[in-house]
Amino acid sequence: MAKSSEEKHAPTIVVCVDTSNASEITLRYACYKSKLTGFTLQILAVMEASHKNLLFASKAIGNDKRKQLEKHLQKLLASINKESGITPVISIREGDIVTEIIREIKSIPNCAMLILGKSKNSLSDNTVLPKIAKKIGEKIRVPVMIVPENLNEEFLKKI
Repeated sequence: MAKSSEEKHAPTIVVCVDTSNASEITLRYACYKSKLTGFTLQILAVMEASHKNLLFASKAIGNDKRKQLEKHLQKLLASINKESGITPVISIREGDIVTEIIREIKSIPNCAMLILGKSKNSLSDNTVLPKIAKKIGEKIRVPVMIVPENLNEEFLKKI
């Protein structure tokens, strides 16, 4: 989807999503923030490369993961668009999460904010997110916001 010249120059919010439940709340928060600020919204989904040691199967596994992710994103977008009227740009990358987030941020000259989600049930988030935020923070110059999964509808609408 081509961006209009106005959208190319508008500040952009990048929101990272995956197939977790936390992604829906994170994306909804980002949509409200985008609408409030007038910033454009870009979704970044990073698929970690897996099964590198399975030469022949890795491509098929990667294609299946991509199809599953695209299906999930389309479902998310349909509900988000209906609710907020926002139609984000989608970027799907494959590789190391931190490396791909940094690449995406650096490819957007007017990136104003990076939004990440935090699952309420994942113990790994307590160790992974701070490490990601620290590694990213050393390489980019945009604010990083972490959105908890337990935000309720009332809070989101007050933004």
